[in-house]
Amino acid sequence: MSLQTTCYNILASYKDAQSHHKTSKYFDVILVTVIVINIATMMLSTVPGTSSQWGTELHIIEVISVCLFTLEYILRIWSSGAAPPSALASSKDVQLHTPWQKRWYYLKSPMALIDLLAILPFYLSMFVTLDLRILRVFRVLRILKLGRYSRSMQTLITAIRNESHALIAALSVLMLFTVIAATCIYYIEHTAQPEAFSSIPASLWWAVVTLTTVGYGDIVPITPGGKLFGGLITILGICFYALPAGILSSSFTAQMQLKRDRFKETVRTALEDGKFSDHDANHLERMRALLDLDEEEARLIIRLLQHHHKNDSREKDS
Repeated sequence: MSLQTTCYNILASYKDAQSHHKTSKYFDVILVTVIVINIATMMLSTVPGTSSQWGTELHIIEVISVCLFTLEYILRIWSSGAAPPSALASSKDVQLHTPWQKRWYYLKSPMALIDLLAILPFYLSMFVTLDLRILRVFRVLRILKLGRYSRSMQTLITAIRNESHALIAALSVLMLFTVIAATCIYYIEHTAQPEAFSSIPASLWWAVVTLTTVGYGDIVPITPGGKLFGGLITILGICFYALPAGILSSSFTAQMQLKRDRFKETVRTALEDGKFSDHDANHLERMRALLDLDEEEARLIIRLLQHHHKNDSREKDS
């Protein structure tokens, strides 16, 4: 196995490379620790007095973190040239023959863009003389790097991807309804409150806050018609703004059920020969960790299927 392939198996936590499973796990723990320390450092740097007292230490942590993130980013680009075809299933019909095609495919991926935005502000501040303090806000994107190491976050991303069309449709309805609400409240309340409802764009703030049932109370209708319309909008907002949450919840539940079904199928395969060896137990444990299933739930599935397998065997014998 080449160094490039080994590096890819460790960095990408490639599921078919069991020989590097422990090394990949240790690497993930180290990267997660660095990300958490870096985010904590970024938050502490905003505390009054902390920058003046611990400025040097915080800067050292920032430099070390960026160096590690940069090294990780470069290694991921380099090793992605050795990605096997099974790891590029999401590329659909695109044929990636050469290593550079595979690298370009990785560079366009969401996680690669997040990795780039996490380190880019640091280097821009070094080579560009303009005031780029606004780019520091991109440092918070480093917390999104944790999504690479969270199975639950990956499941959520898969759910969003699978329901993208339904979510876009629901969000389009929400935007349309919000604009209608802002337009109506503007014409109802503009005469009574010309400053609060000075225009339809200004009224959008009231529409969003009311439709989401947050109700800050900074802008409220005072006319009878405005109050009646506001109450109606609040009730309708509960229905409309619950649509994306319901879509995501349904898709997330379906993804978890698919994982359970896959684990059940693996257990049935292990029980086909009538024996449950230590090798089978270790394989099922790796599969459970890969699918991010609860240990107690996995044990319950194994016991239940073992019980069914024994009953089926007895019926066949009788």
